Amino acid sequence: MTGRGAGAVALVIALGLVVGTLGLVAADLYAVGVLILFAGGVGVAVLAGEYLIRFVSSRQPPG
Repeated sequence: MTGRGAGAVALVIALGLVVGTLGLVAADLYAVGVLILFAGGVGVAVLAGEYLIRFVSSRQPPG
């Protein structure tokens, strides 16, 4: 998991939260905020999968 990737995902999630909060004023912004948060959730899933793949592949086989 690179710091750049984690930072980008955190930025997308923060953007989704801000736009979703502005959605209290306009319903369209709320829908856009939810979509951005969904994209951030997909990014988190990708980073978690990358981490698990690296973790499992770095383990030594039982000897």
